[in-house]
Amino acid sequence: MSTSEITLPPTALNPAPRRRRTPMVLLTVGVILVALFIVASIITVPYDELVPGLAQPVSPLITVPAGKAHRLHGKVMLTDVGLIENLHLIALLPAWLDGDATLIKTSELTGNLPEAEFNDQGTVDMEESQLTAKSVALRQLGYSIPETDVGATVYGIEPGTPGYRVLTVGDVITAVDGVATPNPIALIAAIRSHSPGQTVQLQVGSIAHPTPGRSVSLRLAAGREDGKTVPLVGIVEMGTQPSYHFPFPIKINSDEIGGPSAGLAWTLGIINTLSGGHLTGGLTIAASGTIRPDGSVGDVGGVEQKTVAVERAGATVFFVPDFPDSVDPARSKATANLKVFPVSSLSQVLKDLQSLGGHLGTAAAGPPPGPGGHSVPNTWQESPWS
Repeated sequence: MSTSEITLPPTALNPAPRRRRTPMVLLTVGVILVALFIVASIITVPYDELVPGLAQPVSPLITVPAGKAHRLHGKVMLTDVGLIENLHLIALLPAWLDGDATLIKTSELTGNLPEAEFNDQGTVDMEESQLTAKSVALRQLGYSIPETDVGATVYGIEPGTPGYRVLTVGDVITAVDGVATPNPIALIAAIRSHSPGQTVQLQVGSIAHPTPGRSVSLRLAAGREDGKTVPLVGIVEMGTQPSYHFPFPIKINSDEIGGPSAGLAWTLGIINTLSGGHLTGGLTIAASGTIRPDGSVGDVGGVEQKTVAVERAGATVFFVPDFPDSVDPARSKATANLKVFPVSSLSQVLKDLQSLGGHLGTAAAGPPPGPGGHSVPNTWQESPWS
């Protein structure tokens, strides 16, 4: 029996290999991903990120004359908020997923101010908080601290106005053409006594040294108010600048921290140093809150991040302003190791510290009677830093 041969076509015998497109696809995808990564790393978004900052003892930052400081038992800590500015697109998702961070629109944070002016406002806030803390602490220790209104402190200036060219945030205007301007009301009256186009001489000092200051020449512009033409400098925010007469110098190093929220911590730190050193009863306590000349405590921001920071630093007590937007975030972040105390005044803080085992020492005296114990600057509640 013969066997027939079957000849297969060459293609059937040796099929041509198919093209493998996978490496090319992967390469294309990789290039696209790298390009997206580069773009996302370059493009910024109009958001900033608030993160837990530092919590640190205030005592190393406070200096009093030799012989007046006491050995401290326990710690008073201040805290701040870390700010990551000009977020890149690539950082947006991690920031959103971070439970200890808060995303905030840059415009909401700065009020649409130029960065330099926003930072200057933070410096003014800190300087004012230190000045007020010294006066409140010394008054609590029984010292009479007379106060004098010495000028109108510039806090915001409208771009393009006459004042924008010659003034800066933190300047203190003490006189106009030789007429004293101890507060904003007096400054407005002095300016309104002139006409647009007239040139005036402003006496300008600083928060630390309001007088004698420097002389600034300024030509008034024309503005509109209630349908009338009025002389215009361009100041949009200002407050009364107080000058306190202290019995001895107290120096505070803010360690490059801005804003007013360390006011309560500065106050407690000064009292602790001068009253005997047992104010905290040996505990590590932290505080965040503005302080006003009458001893009341004002609201602050970034409490969630501050709570995380103070707990990480070992604090077991955290005093926060008695406002829902401070108390609720603090309690939401605090663990069982950290007790949150809502407070509205220095006197309340001191009572709470006594209940925790603290000793007031000479701070039990309280403010003396008379203006030196209770005087508050004119229009203080209108001051931006309050």
